[in-house]
Amino acid sequence: MEKNSTTLNLLSISILIFTLFLSSCNSRSKNNIHSSKSSSDSISLAETQNASQDSIVHFLLDVAAKDFHNHQPPVPSGFRNVQFKYLTKPDEEKTYIICGQFLNQDNHNTEEWTHFATIKTDPYEQWIGSNALAYCQDSKEITYTKFDLSIALKSRYDSLQNVSK
Repeated sequence: MEKNSTTLNLLSISILIFTLFLSSCNSRSKNNIHSSKSSSDSISLAETQNASQDSIVHFLLDVAAKDFHNHQPPVPSGFRNVQFKYLTKPDEEKTYIICGQFLNQDNHNTEEWTHFATIKTDPYEQWIGSNALAYCQDSKEITYTKFDLSIALKSRYDSLQNVSK
């Protein structure tokens, strides 16, 4: 009888350990599913933010080129140091900007670079000179490495110039 009781206790303990083991495995599996779901949500959010940034950058480059094309002089012959930036409003909303410099075509004898800022508002504003510099100095840069913004702006501007000839 004592032998049966010991066997029964060992069997009960074995079943208990096995049950704990199974529930532990099941718990890890649920955590892994949750982790990978959270990870894919993060990737999706990052992709959405990148797509949104891309559309803002393309919009700002397009309207900057168009504004330079439509409001001459000054006639830019080159662009440099074009950066994607933002300002934070008091309500924590971000206002996106491209800032940079352009070389005025009328001043071929001297390389005089002038600051500009194109701001996404409704739909946009473009500032040239010291007003642009004030916006750009107060803003924070967003690292944008998909392509060189100076080259992209020059290309857009040149294509508008070629269309109007």
